Amino acid sequence: LGPNMQSFIELRKSLGYGVRTLIVYLSHFDRYAITTGYGDYWLSRSLVEGWVASTSLLKPGSRAHRLYVMRSLARYLVQTYPQSYMPPLIAGPKRESNFRPHIYTSTEINLLLDEAARLTPTGSLRPLTFVTLLSLLYCTGLRISEALALRLSDVDLEAGVLLIRNSKFRKTRVAPLATDATHALSRYVEARRGFHHRLDPDAPFFVNEWRRGCEYPATIATFLGIARRAGIRGVPGTPGPRIHDLRHTFAVPRLLSWYRDGGDVQA
Repeated sequence: LGPNMQSFIELRKSLGYGVRTLIVYLSHFDRYAITTGYGDYWLSRSLVEGWVASTSLLKPGSRAHRLYVMRSLARYLVQTYPQSYMPPLIAGPKRESNFRPHIYTSTEINLLLDEAARLTPTGSLRPLTFVTLLSLLYCTGLRISEALALRLSDVDLEAGVLLIRNSKFRKTRVAPLATDATHALSRYVEARRGFHHRLDPDAPFFVNEWRRGCEYPATIATFLGIARRAGIRGVPGTPGPRIHDLRHTFAVPRLLSWYRDGGDVQA
């Protein structure tokens, strides 16, 4: 299945679709297929249903996403392998979500930053990387993927703006920075320089201990550890505030303050 999944991804990419999420799902599916010893070039019903059910506590929406990915792959495979299993369309009424974003308090933000500052290795750039990253998310409302995608050339400290390239819906925008945020990013740039990280325009802005750009899975895992040690999240496997809630925390108080100040929020 591997070469067929790769060619499917390349086809989607050539048609202009974003494939990052698709790659995440298919990579997980690929690892599952390997553990089962599956050896056919097409999809079987047992393989698809086994993968969808392989992760315990998976929410209905996540199961639906997995089936959607499998159906898209199957539509590609049946052109060559008509015996490939085609998952059915998901029918029925839409489920109402009971999800509510978490709005961090100032105390919780300070707890997160304090724990980030205690990260190890002591004396490395890692604590400052996460203090700066979490602060940036809090005061600009960036998505975590947008922050991790920043290059040095995207951070204009003189003008006090960030260039966010090819974000959601392939949009590019400029995000303004407050003066204290600009100063914090300047300090991080100087710290990067002291640890001899790349300084070319295309270098990743947020870097890890291996002199590469911070990666999404490791960043999320580190955040969850910080949040648990700060007492903001429970034990692994239980729901709780997420890193994306920093974006909500940026937006909601800002809107409320505009209303309270009598501003024209709709404008």
